[in-house]
Amino acid sequence: MVDIIVLYTNKKAEATYAELNAKHPEAEPKTWKKVTLSEMYAFIGVLIMTGANRSNAECAPDLWSVENCALYRASMGINCFQAILRFIRFDDGNTRAQRLVTDKAVPISELWTMMNYNFEQSYKPSEYLTVDEQLFPYRGRTRFTQYIPSKPAKYGIKVWWVCDAKNAYPLHGQIYTGQKPAERETNQGERVVKDLVSRFHGTGRNITMDNFFTSLNLLGSVPSMNLTAVGTLRKNKPYIPKKMLAHKDRAERSSTFDFRLNISICSLCAEKNKEVILLSSMHDDDHIGESGKPEMIEFYNKTKGVDVMDQLLGEYTCQRMTKRWPLSLFFNMIDLTALAAYIIYYENNPNIRCTNAKRKRFLRQLAKELSMPIIEERSVNQQVMRSFNTKIAVASFISTALQRSADNRPSTSAAAGAKPKKTAGWKLFSLLHP
Repeated sequence: MVDIIVLYTNKKAEATYAELNAKHPEAEPKTWKKVTLSEMYAFIGVLIMTGANRSNAECAPDLWSVENCALYRASMGINCFQAILRFIRFDDGNTRAQRLVTDKAVPISELWTMMNYNFEQSYKPSEYLTVDEQLFPYRGRTRFTQYIPSKPAKYGIKVWWVCDAKNAYPLHGQIYTGQKPAERETNQGERVVKDLVSRFHGTGRNITMDNFFTSLNLLGSVPSMNLTAVGTLRKNKPYIPKKMLAHKDRAERSSTFDFRLNISICSLCAEKNKEVILLSSMHDDDHIGESGKPEMIEFYNKTKGVDVMDQLLGEYTCQRMTKRWPLSLFFNMIDLTALAAYIIYYENNPNIRCTNAKRKRFLRQLAKELSMPIIEERSVNQQVMRSFNTKIAVASFISTALQRSADNRPSTSAAAGAKPKKTAGWKLFSLLHP
């Protein structure tokens, strides 16, 4: 993934500089210094660190001040950071117009597809999955901005997700780009669920969903996929028995059940004239749990995971203000990938207790290890080390940086052209690789 970003970023910057030089032939020509792979990893590391420190809303000059985190100054100069932020691209702009005809999200589609593939290959989900929508906050101009008044952000880019209900691990996301021209989609929720869970056919897993997706037809079709499903149901469905609906004689916290065609329907009167209706192809009894609610409703509450993913992403987001929606979505991809890396780390180390503070430390360590290769390169660069503030920042990460600079000689590994050693944190972030 990252090598594709480097390729298209350099291509965009070189084209911009060539156009600028052509417009001003009398001026001294400007050249673009190509971004390297290690610089792009460091750029991602800096973004992750801003999220971990909750300083993503700060402007770049404040981030690079001596009072702020030393990783920013040690990894790259502020001009380099702003230049990458300006020119970063994720596809070939020369062929974008042709591809936009069939895909409105084409500026980010290639990277998004690779991310989905890496999510699926890097993790084996539990037996409980959940499907829901994520509204990524964005108020800029796109071809497919959505308005959902029930969401906190209200405006943004909608993404359908299937996640692991156990820990909210993102398994596969589908960007919603709106309706197709001259074609009105019916049963959209059913189509989305079938698309997202197609890779889990025959595994016997359960799918939990909300009332946008749930339908009698969908629950009738999941047994053929060797899956089960549980979901809340909208009250305007014509096939809901009248006894399930609210009426004045129904007692509060009372439950009603019905069982037909291997599908269970349950209605809980949570308050007067207010009921919750749920369909399930997994449950086949009217068991009431310890909380006084039907067991299938308790199960639904436990296995609803996409909202948890949204909450976790918002805790330490690297989102920065931008007018370019592909870049804004790229920030969301970094948050998703960092969250997935943390979940993998946590699942592989069950003795470690999962807490907010430990996730913050994990993100900081991850940012540091992504940036270490470029910090090692900068530590032997005499021109870079002339800056006192940069020298101090580099020295805080590499104990020998000041000594190498004073001796005016490169390290043995750098002189031999050896590649920096990839640490455990670097390998853990293999989700960024194709």
